[in-house]
Amino acid sequence: MPYIKKRFFSLFLIASLVLFAAACSEDSTTTPIDNTSVKSASSADYSTPVAFQGSKSSASGKIYEILPGPAVINPAMNPTPFSNSVQMTDGSYEIVVEDNVDVDSQNSTDAVSSVNFEFTANDGKRFKVDQINIIHKPDGMGDHTFYGGVGLNKMMHGDTKIGTGLMPKMLSYITLWGIVDLKDANTGEVVAAGRIVHIMVASRVRDENLDLIPSVDKDASDHDTWAAETHFILIPQDKDGNPSPVPGTDHGFIHMMWENVELTNANRDWKQAFEILPGPAAINPAMNPTPFSNKVAFGSGSFSLDIVDKTDADSETSEDAVKSVNIKYQRPNGEMFVIDEIRIIHKAEGTGDHTFFGGVGIDKEMHGNTGIGNGLMPKMLSYITLWGITDLKDGNGNVIAANRAIHMMVSSRTRTADLKLITNTETDATDHSSDKVETHIILPPLDMEGNPSPVPGTGHGFLHLMFENVNLTKS
Repeated sequence: MPYIKKRFFSLFLIASLVLFAAACSEDSTTTPIDNTSVKSASSADYSTPVAFQGSKSSASGKIYEILPGPAVINPAMNPTPFSNSVQMTDGSYEIVVEDNVDVDSQNSTDAVSSVNFEFTANDGKRFKVDQINIIHKPDGMGDHTFYGGVGLNKMMHGDTKIGTGLMPKMLSYITLWGIVDLKDANTGEVVAAGRIVHIMVASRVRDENLDLIPSVDKDASDHDTWAAETHFILIPQDKDGNPSPVPGTDHGFIHMMWENVELTNANRDWKQAFEILPGPAAINPAMNPTPFSNKVAFGSGSFSLDIVDKTDADSETSEDAVKSVNIKYQRPNGEMFVIDEIRIIHKAEGTGDHTFFGGVGIDKEMHGNTGIGNGLMPKMLSYITLWGITDLKDGNGNVIAANRAIHMMVSSRTRTADLKLITNTETDATDHSSDKVETHIILPPLDMEGNPSPVPGTGHGFLHLMFENVNLTKS
């Protein structure tokens, strides 16, 4: 990954491993504070997990039908509804669900409160589904749980044993099982009554060529919130699992797909805590993948940071310190990351590609054309900036990545309302409004010598977390 070594490591370069060892051994909690110190703190709390209970098609997304063919994951099975044989078509949908319980029960109140699917399939026939009766089955009945009929943020398919193993492992933001009447969209006539439908609004499992990702033991789907996709399948089986072709269809089933769908009816604003995913750099798309893309995944979490800045000059004896830090971030699939200590890097003056301002800087121009930081980030004002070493932990306190470099900024807002990165590197076009302060937390995929070194446990090899509308105080 040459782009990282050339550009990104400038954030973390230190004079030698001796300095690194010294930084790691320092006890920041006993750092003396004098009258020249600047103390600053920042925090945010978006710890409520995000759940979407609605979705709808968008004008920008592709719509297509999956045709019979060999299963991508097991080509010996043919024909199936899980092939790479697709036919572009048209259609729209909107759905809102109610997820009240996670356990199967005939008394479950999980429901679909509104629904309207219309699409062209089956060689030009126009169909619609305007009512779904959620299946409420007894707990333990069937091959797997239905989560009460509707599930939110569930891992599905692949090796999960939830759903068919002929689909790859994925995160389903909304999943449901129900009974529907398939209707002629033009006349309203019922074409097929009482059919089983499975619907998922999920992370993307097909690539740019619409080929299915054949990953069953690892979730290799695209979690970009903007790239969510919807699966609608009327299965060729009856309620007892016996073969039963869907009447009025050429293939015995209907499998429709919508790309780039909208997620709606969230329990809170999902754009306040999110993760930057690998993708083309917004400032230089030729560089791909990078941690500076416009691909984002919603999440939840909180952070608090309390620092002291005593000097602007780099020095091995600098007393710049993180007094306390507590970062918690949870992905929608349940993975948790925790950082509860940062040991500031105190490097000798003049070493590395640029100054670290003693390890902690206050009110510094960063990135862009400043020569401080990375040119794949826009020019910005960083109210708090720091470079340090940390241990990344899971939600149980286990260290999953020890002694990793970390760069953290509490800054002017670098992303627009739709979370697109501002691309101005010559002038500071970021939002300096007091209610638009944001926090960047970056663990790069490098070791302390600048060599490629993926961060264990992250899945991407790096971690880039974002919090918006954060609190900031200075004294």
